[in-house]
Amino acid sequence: MTTIKATCPGCGEVDLTADDILLRIGATRAVNTYGFTCPDCADFIEKPADERVVRLLLSGGVVPVPVHVPAEALEIHTGPPITHNDLLEFHEMLQRTNWFEQLVGPQGV
Repeated sequence: MTTIKATCPGCGEVDLTADDILLRIGATRAVNTYGFTCPDCADFIEKPADERVVRLLLSGGVVPVPVHVPAEALEIHTGPPITHNDLLEFHEMLQRTNWFEQLVGPQGV
């Protein structure tokens, strides 16, 4: 069985097997991570996994787990964040019978 060395921030270098490692592969490289429970302190350690780390873990027998990230999470958002007042105004708008028309504006213009 292959021994995989990893580093725990508190304990230092630890020896793991492929079954000890959780490799999450996402739609983009930015969301790839690997994690393990440290055999010494029992903390769960999670780190980013670049392309090189992914290749090494796969070659060591680690079975990847696909992670689905909704496309909306990868969109670029502009403008200020929603505030509590925005949420309250939206809630009040939904109480009105013409709320949909207020949101989409006049149709057929």
